[in-house]
Amino acid sequence: MPCLRHIAAVSALAAVLAGCADDSPPTRVRDGRVKVTLDDFSITPQRIRAKPGRITFAVTNRGEVGHTLRVLRGDKELAGVKTLLPGDSGTASGTFAKGRYDLVCILGNHRVLGMYGTLTVR
Repeated sequence: MPCLRHIAAVSALAAVLAGCADDSPPTRVRDGRVKVTLDDFSITPQRIRAKPGRITFAVTNRGEVGHTLRVLRGDKELAGVKTLLPGDSGTASGTFAKGRYDLVCILGNHRVLGMYGTLTVR
């Protein structure tokens, strides 16, 4: 018979992961700025679309633990916000050419738990 504690843990993880996929249309960058919210464990919006050029990410942590936002292309970081504690905000800017970029929280296993997204520049 399975341990109730394990069933509860698996159920909680399934609930977290079920909320990770964002089927809504991509958020478009307006005037070179986009607002991003970090939560336990998601990045919203999860999909961002922009034209080539400079983009500033205005990031707020609404979660109950620290989170980061890094914008990566392969292993190269193009913009990033250091760890934001709950309730903190910060900004990160970078210049982006056409292509696909990853948005991630690099702390612990946060990416695996759903803290990822994409920036598509075209």
